[in-house]
Amino acid sequence: MSFKNIFDNGGDEAGSADQSAQKLNQDTPGAGDVSEAVRKLESERDPWLVRQTAHGAFDVMGFLGPLFHNAQGMAAAQRQVSEDPGSASTMASSTTKAFGPPTVSIGDEDMPKLEDLSKLLANKRSYTLIATGLGTSEGLAVDPALDTAYVGDRGGLKLTAVKISTGATRVAASALGDIGDVAVDRQGRAWTTDWSGNRLLAVDLSTGSSRKLADITGPYGVALDGVGKAYVATWNDGHLIAVDLAGGQKTTISTALGSGLGGVALDGKGKAYVGQKDGSGKLYEVDLGNGTHRVVTTLAGATTIRVELDGAGRAYTIDHAGGRLYEITLADGAQRVVASGLGACEGLALDTVNGWIYVSNREGQLWQIDQRAVQALGGVGKVVP
Repeated sequence: MSFKNIFDNGGDEAGSADQSAQKLNQDTPGAGDVSEAVRKLESERDPWLVRQTAHGAFDVMGFLGPLFHNAQGMAAAQRQVSEDPGSASTMASSTTKAFGPPTVSIGDEDMPKLEDLSKLLANKRSYTLIATGLGTSEGLAVDPALDTAYVGDRGGLKLTAVKISTGATRVAASALGDIGDVAVDRQGRAWTTDWSGNRLLAVDLSTGSSRKLADITGPYGVALDGVGKAYVATWNDGHLIAVDLAGGQKTTISTALGSGLGGVALDGKGKAYVGQKDGSGKLYEVDLGNGTHRVVTTLAGATTIRVELDGAGRAYTIDHAGGRLYEITLADGAQRVVASGLGACEGLALDTVNGWIYVSNREGQLWQIDQRAVQALGGVGKVVP
């Protein structure tokens, strides 16, 4: 319906009500001046009651009649403005000439306080460089309860603990071999893969000691299911293997994913998500029950070296070659870049409790990125040290 029809209909209804009110005033005995007919009625009944009812009704009609007339006129004026916006502009221009342009006055009491600005700026922070000098980072895990990130240094064969709030670092364990990835159970233990040594290692974070848990050919990515198993993705032959953390027994879940597998993430509902770093840039979904798999998405010209899940239907992965962080919708494979400038990124961890994403790279940097910021349109853009 057009504005013209709306205002025409409103005007017609108001006009009809106005005509009815006029007719009622003309035909009702006693309307207008108090007539002889009213006086006759009053002489036959209680005069006070008649005056309160009859005269009150006439007063109401006297009010409604002009009101309906004004409503009809207003509808016509509104229709004119809708058809000719210039008329409203002309009226506004005339008002400005008569009274002058509006003025704005801002006093000291209207200005924001410094403490309010500080809070606003703090809330707008979307990324922070937590630490540098971490070696050739390969693999990353976070324990929010301890305010600590654990960064694997492939070149230094060690695991570095980083205090997230301060950036302070210490060596948590050494002599770990060719580190591919790290996972922590938040109970003082870590598991690391030794790619060239063909081992999955158990690390005591309180003492820094380590031991071999299982022999695995070319292990790279590792994830824990929280109920006693580690899942390892192998680089050489593209297998996904489950390892019992108590005894080291191995079960092969899938052998059909192809070589060059990177990170592993578990959804806690019987599915694993595996990134393929070498060549294709695919993200796989694997059914842990029967080993079947599907391709969730392919990152054209990129890699999916690590994978993390947010528990709300989204996955995050890093592109080692392009230094980018991707957000992927698991249901349909939709993807977008939410951060760039991350260097040769090799480590990815997600703290869903506090809403942070962590990325480490081969330049020895550890980045903290606001998860809410990456979900906004355009993400955080390029990070700058």
